[in-house]
Amino acid sequence: MLSRLVYASRATAPHQADLPVILQWCEDVNPSLGVTGLLCCLDGVYMQYLEGEDAVLDELFASIRKDSRHSGATILERRPIPQRAFPQWSMKLMEWDERSKAIFQSFSPGANLDLYATDASTAAPLMRALIREADWKL
Repeated sequence: MLSRLVYASRATAPHQADLPVILQWCEDVNPSLGVTGLLCCLDGVYMQYLEGEDAVLDELFASIRKDSRHSGATILERRPIPQRAFPQWSMKLMEWDERSKAIFQSFSPGANLDLYATDASTAAPLMRALIREADWKL
């Protein structure tokens, strides 16, 4: 069954150094796994939206939980989906700017800008809203 899994985790080291390695792995491995998605990083927190078959997502998330670059990996949302939101993306990285931060704040009014504290009910809609911006930076 096709599902999405959205999780947040804290980076265990300065995450900017890890991002090229993580993205290269995703580009190399995700197509063969049938996984697509989006990765956001902000102030030492990862939030990732993964799409794929249930068993594959289970294995992938288990490996993320064991990955020394992540701590406190927690699922924000997991549910079946009728189709992919990111069918062409083995993985894309979102760059934060003032507009994307404002979109985040619109989903979490009054909250600190902390991806780890994202309300589980708004995690997937937040990520889809972020990519609707015409000049979104990838």
